[in-house]
Amino acid sequence: MSPDKDDKTKEQSERQFVVIGAGPAGLTAAYELTKHGFRPIVLEQTSKIGGLSRTESYKGYYFDMGGHRFFTKAKEVEKLWWEILGEEFLLRPRLSRIYYNHKFFYYPLKAVNALLGLGIWQAVLIMLSYIRWQIFPYKQEETFDQWVTNRFGKRLFEIFFKTYTEKVWGISTSELKAEWAAQRIKDLSLRSALTSMFIKPGTKIKTLIEEFHYPRR
Repeated sequence: MSPDKDDKTKEQSERQFVVIGAGPAGLTAAYELTKHGFRPIVLEQTSKIGGLSRTESYKGYYFDMGGHRFFTKAKEVEKLWWEILGEEFLLRPRLSRIYYNHKFFYYPLKAVNALLGLGIWQAVLIMLSYIRWQIFPYKQEETFDQWVTNRFGKRLFEIFFKTYTEKVWGISTSELKAEWAAQRIKDLSLRSALTSMFIKPGTKIKTLIEEFHYPRR
């Protein structure tokens, strides 16, 4: 065995890596470390791996724990997932709905669908709330609720965004940073939803991805 290889083997035996969380990021980090000869320790709070990307089976139905889709602009990341999943990595059309008050609403929000589903009176209150926050917005957007309220109004924030976000992440929206909201809800606002009412049929406005990769099982 060459001296260089001896040194590398010694380094791998002496260095210990600890990965916190067995979600996609943690598992990927551990996978890359093992490819380089290390044996990382993965710490996971729950008894199951996958984080918010795991799928649970209940009475014959499958439920994804988080409403997240795999999408990346980083070619090396996409290449890694193809390396792991291969032909099991399928391309699927995106279809999102919000279930509220016994009705389904499109997400991203579509003005006509939202207004009809909520009713005239609720729609009027939402518009008044939106106008109020356009005139007197938060001057500094430091939290998730401030960022969303400035773009959708307080009433629509409380109806659609607050409860869902707190259920998924387990913390108050006042504790989430505005930068995170800007990344998750990029280019979306009540104004863009209303603008879409007047876009010619067949013309698309840029919102969220329309296709995403998903494992076969």
